[in-house]
Amino acid sequence: MYAILEIGGKQYKISEGEAFKTELVKNAKEGEQIVIDKVLAVKDDKDLKIGSPYLEGAKVTATLVENGRYKKVITVKFRRRKGYRRVKNHRQWYSLLKVEKIEA
Repeated sequence: MYAILEIGGKQYKISEGEAFKTELVKNAKEGEQIVIDKVLAVKDDKDLKIGSPYLEGAKVTATLVENGRYKKVITVKFRRRKGYRRVKNHRQWYSLLKVEKIEA
């Protein structure tokens, strides 16, 4: 059984017991359960249910394992022979979620 859900403006294909990284979930603390109701599709052994755009009554329960940051990304702007050089750094936040239960 798997589900396709939308969280943080992105879509993920997930199954029970699986962990995945997504955009930072701001209103939750580590170890807390999160209920995601923006489920686009659910596929079980027998049939496929597709919402328009979301399935009514379908939800995914996940546990927030950790909030962390990805590796640093360095951006460099450079113009040759002009003495122009800019360096910027960025580290994106993420939330690691572990899927506990999929309800269709």
